Amino acid sequence: MKISTCNKELDRILFNKTPKVVVYGIAGSGKTNFLLNILKCSELDDALGIFISTESMILINRVARLGIESKSIYFAPAISQDHLISLILDALKHNVALLIIDSINHLYRVEFREGEHGGPFTHLLTLLNSVNERGVTIIASAQVSLDENTPAGFEYLELWCDTMLELYVLPNKTRILKFVKPNLKTTYRFVITDYGITWL
Repeated sequence: MKISTCNKELDRILFNKTPKVVVYGIAGSGKTNFLLNILKCSELDDALGIFISTESMILINRVARLGIESKSIYFAPAISQDHLISLILDALKHNVALLIIDSINHLYRVEFREGEHGGPFTHLLTLLNSVNERGVTIIASAQVSLDENTPAGFEYLELWCDTMLELYVLPNKTRILKFVKPNLKTTYRFVITDYGITWL
């Protein structure tokens, strides 16, 4: 089994253990494409990969174009925080090696806007800690509003994850992946094509 981004140097940093990874950026920065690329590049063998979307499932057409093998990958929408937790608990009944959540803070942002505190979000992260301790790699995207520099729930996510990445897009559509935790100077560049992402 191998979980991969199709970039060997980046893989050595991200996957030298069973990590919890957060990648954040504004809408259109390439977060979902980055996550789908991991599904495309990984070899899960007899294990399963689960991709949970808290926003929509319009990515299914993109998945088909990318040629992602579906027999070991399951996609599911989460319509509420409780539903998201239920999907994660269901995943524990199976031989899951990779859990991807796109995006982990979408439902938290809705709750926060409605005056809710961070309790439900910290409960989610505590559950994900338990999942990770069972040997499951967890990779999540996090939304950032145009008028913000960091994702909603940043203080929780930064403490929770092993690795935090920022993703942003240049005017020429090149995407830049930058390490926030740990604070590394190396950056990675890619472009999005019809067939996935191409590392530069």
